[in-house]
Amino acid sequence: MNEAELISLFIESSLALDSNFEFWLTASFALLVASYLVKEEIPYPVFLITSFLYIVSTILFMVRGMATGRMLSSIRDQLGTMNSETAIISANENLLVAALYFVIMITGTATTIAFVYWRFRKLRTQGGA
Repeated sequence: MNEAELISLFIESSLALDSNFEFWLTASFALLVASYLVKEEIPYPVFLITSFLYIVSTILFMVRGMATGRMLSSIRDQLGTMNSETAIISANENLLVAALYFVIMITGTATTIAFVYWRFRKLRTQGGA
């Protein structure tokens, strides 16, 4: 691949990573809003299945994000071997971005599950509304 193709692939991969993160964020807020708007007691199996599916989805999003991150690193390295003058994210910046994605997704997932559990318990103790 030539430099222009690698840069184009880098941009497309970056957009795919952002899209992956945005979809996870949308799923997180959808679960938060849905659990907040529920007015009746949530059956325990529904709470467990919903939480399980959300956690598994988060793991999927994280694995896809890591794969895309490895691809971005590979493209950056290939551009480096070509002595490209194009300013691409450095290895240290890449690690920082990966760490921040990881922290946000883990913390966000834990917070979302905690909120859904809190809402489940609250509705259970109130007996509905």
